[in-house]
Amino acid sequence: MADHGGAERVARALTKSSPLGLKSCSMLGARKFGRLGNRSMARLTTAIDGGLVLPERTASCRVENVSRAGCRLHLEVTPRLGATVLVRVDRIEVLGTVAWVRSGRCGVTFERPLEVAALERLRWIAEHESQHEHNILSSATAVWR
Repeated sequence: MADHGGAERVARALTKSSPLGLKSCSMLGARKFGRLGNRSMARLTTAIDGGLVLPERTASCRVENVSRAGCRLHLEVTPRLGATVLVRVDRIEVLGTVAWVRSGRCGVTFERPLEVAALERLRWIAEHESQHEHNILSSATAVWR
């Protein structure tokens, strides 16, 4: 059964200035969060396959962590620093700018904060990887019927 009040609790928790407020948020539960460093928001550690669209090419990537403000990606060929990119995961698309590039990884700062519903979806995907894969295959199979 869906928790319709959950999104409001998450939104309140994620907009607090202290990262400590995030720990009480039910969406964030037992997931591992890293240090804030230069970031304004704590990030959710993930391992989700996604895509990156640049003006000159598209690429597969692995979303290693995400927050409402940005994400860290792992790619075979990294984009250039300052490039405008579109990050795609599932049906979520977000426009951003490459903020740093290092050792096959890059950081993307989102143009606008990621919607809370999108962050909840990414969390669900990260925590239910096999079910998500099954859903993708079922959808693809249904298209071919």
